[in-house]
This record gives sequence, C-alpha cells and structure tokens, in this order.
Amino acid sequence: MIRNCFLGTVILTVIFTFCSVASAAELMPDFSGVPTGWVTDRFQPNGFSNVGSFAGRDDVLGIEINTAEGFGSRGGCCNSTFYNTQGMQFAVFGFAGDTLSADLYVPLSWADEVNGSRRTDMWGVMTDGSSVTDYPIIGFTNFGGTPLFRVWDDVAWSNLSTSVIYDDWTSFQILFTGSAYEYRINGNLVYTDTTINGSTGFQAAIMQAYNFNGDPSLVGAVAGDPLGNYTAHWDNPSEVPEPGTLALVTMGFGLIGLGGWRRRKMLL
Repeated sequence: MIRNCFLGTVILTVIFTFCSVASAAELMPDFSGVPTGWVTDRFQPNGFSNVGSFAGRDDVLGIEINTAEGFGSRGGCCNSTFYNTQGMQFAVFGFAGDTLSADLYVPLSWADEVNGSRRTDMWGVMTDGSSVTDYPIIGFTNFGGTPLFRVWDDVAWSNLSTSVIYDDWTSFQILFTGSAYEYRINGNLVYTDTTINGSTGFQAAIMQAYNFNGDPSLVGAVAGDPLGNYTAHWDNPSEVPEPGTLALVTMGFGLIGLGGWRRRKMLL
C-alpha cells in the first residue's frame, strides 16, 4: 500500500511538472501565413510578406522599406516621424512564462552605415487585462555608425554588448516571467527589465523596420543605395521540445504504465 501511494505521488508530481513546463507557450505566429491575420501598425511598409526561401530558411518574413513611404512622401495625416516606424501586428494571448521569438538575418552590408541606415525590431504589446501597459522591444540598428543590438527599457534604449554576427541568423526572444521581461540572444540572457507597469501578459506581437528616408529628426542618417530601400528578413525559430520535457513525458507515461500493470497484477 505504501509503495502504491508513493508511486501515485510520483506520477502526480511528474504530470504536474510536465503541465507546468507545457504551459509556457511560444506566441509568435508562423510567418508562412503572412500577411493573413496581421494588421498595419503605425504605417504600412512597402512590403510585408512571406518571401519564401532566403539564406537557407523557408517561409521567411520580408519587411520592405522604400523611399515611397518615407517622410514627406506620405499623406498629411501621416507626415510625421512617428510613422517612419513601419510594420504590422498580430493579436496573441499570453501570460507569465510565455515568449515571443524570431530570428533576424543580418547581412554584411549592414555593418557599415555608409551602405545605408538600417533598423528592425521585434515588439511585444503588453496588457493588464484592460489596456496596453508596455512595449518590450529587441532589435538591431546601425544608425550612428556602430551596429548593435538593443532593447527598449520602458523609457529609453539600452545598447547590448552582444557581438553582431553578419551574413547569419540571430535568434531573439522576449520572455515574460510575470515580474520582468527577460531578453535572450541565441539562447543567452542579455538583459532583464523589471519595470513592467502592471503587465499581466502579451496582447500582440509587432514586427517593424524603420524608414530613414527624409527623416529630419535623425541627423546623419544615410539613405544608402538604392534610395534607402532595404528588406529586413525574419524567420520563425525551430520549435523542438526541450530534452528535459521529452524526458518528463517518457518518464510520466512509463510510470503510469507501471502503475496500471501493478494494479492489474493485484486484481488477478
């Protein structure tokens, strides 16, 4: 009897632990379906689509920036620098433990601002259940001459010391713990922001790029060639169960099977 109770306790513990692990979800939608389900955020970029295969990946999101949507080229209602940030958002539903993740391809040409000022970001939109509370952001910029990754820390940008690797994919992740935003690059924790403004979960994901064309607020911005047009390429990370999670599943089912075998044996 004691052994049966112990086995039952172990099984329940494994199931509870597995359910706790499984409750954490990746919220970023599959880019294979863009722009379905996505709506304009601030201003519609020249292109926001699944560009197919790119740099060894499939179903890659391309955010195309063009001088046609630059400052001075938009209608009167949108002719402010606020609308130079151009992209689309997708409604999500997430809580503590959930993440937003995406991989950015950084071409070698972005290493030198002479080739053009470039910026692209992954945003989270947070809520307290009734209104928008915060915007955790992680991304890349070369504006100012030094290419770098950075995060938005509630009121200001914080530059990261993580080295930029060119002509390759870099993985970004924003994890909401319930009390902080944890930012990771290639799986490594690079920044923690504990100012969450009462946020209880994610409300949307936004993928953006910046249109530097004609921006009067950014002295020294370089349009580049041709005409400041460029495309930011993003991809969904591969989602494979953690080894620990697989072990829990295997052990859980094994113990459940063992428990059933023992009960059948006792009934014989």
